[in-house]
Amino acid sequence: MKVRVITAIVGIAVLFPFFWFSDPMGLSHPITYIFPFGLAVLALFSVWELLHCVGLDKNYALSVPVYLAAVVCPMLARVLGELNADFAKLAVILALVFAVYFLAVIVFQFGKLDMGKAALTFLVCFYVIGSFSSFVILRDVPVAGRFLFLIPLIFSWVTDTFAYFCGRLFGKHKLIPAVSPKKTVEGAVGGAIFCALTAFAYGLVVNACFGVAPNYPTLIVSGLLISVVSQIGDLAMSAVKREHDLKDFGKILPGHGGFLDRFDSSIAVAVVVLAINTYLPLFQVV
Repeated sequence: MKVRVITAIVGIAVLFPFFWFSDPMGLSHPITYIFPFGLAVLALFSVWELLHCVGLDKNYALSVPVYLAAVVCPMLARVLGELNADFAKLAVILALVFAVYFLAVIVFQFGKLDMGKAALTFLVCFYVIGSFSSFVILRDVPVAGRFLFLIPLIFSWVTDTFAYFCGRLFGKHKLIPAVSPKKTVEGAVGGAIFCALTAFAYGLVVNACFGVAPNYPTLIVSGLLISVVSQIGDLAMSAVKREHDLKDFGKILPGHGGFLDRFDSSIAVAVVVLAINTYLPLFQVV
């Protein structure tokens, strides 16, 4: 636990400048690119960890295009946002193009390439890349963006923390032992309750400090949903590791593992927050 806490503190200190200079400042201003660049780095390392996990990091026909997409997509999200262009439309087109490309690689490497691993690589890598790009889109929402992009990080970490402690204190029933033997139903419920309470508290803080009124019913219900999705994101990556007999995706973060081990919950939540806020804004911006 001590190592995890120290790593978390150092990680926050490293990420803080990227968060502090996260504002879009116009395409001609270099600060504009600091935040998406940081996310691009996280996306790049995360997809490498996944490729290394399934043994396809040396298959350059698959890995190189994925690495390029990991770097380019978060940057494109910021650039197209500044141009008032539709990044979502481009993302769908890119996903379809890459799907065709992956199918072509499967055909030309037939008998040498495991189709299941190729499919898993496509699914997880573009989920990861799209999720990190979602942080940029959330940050670029007018006015409320400064509060929205922090939600996936804060709420997922609250869920993880309180699920752990509630599980330790009250856990009796295993959640999905085949995937994660230590997680319990009681821990999952505790994480969801505290995430909803955190959502309410987060709204109070934003309102008091910045004068932006939250949509409390949407925010609280979203807190419950976010907690569920956060735990699914965690379990999904645990399932991938179990399938490939790995404890962690990497060792770059002592006590945590790799970037995917640390951000597995947050990237799942980022997609959900983006979807919710698109149709039911979490904050009332006049």
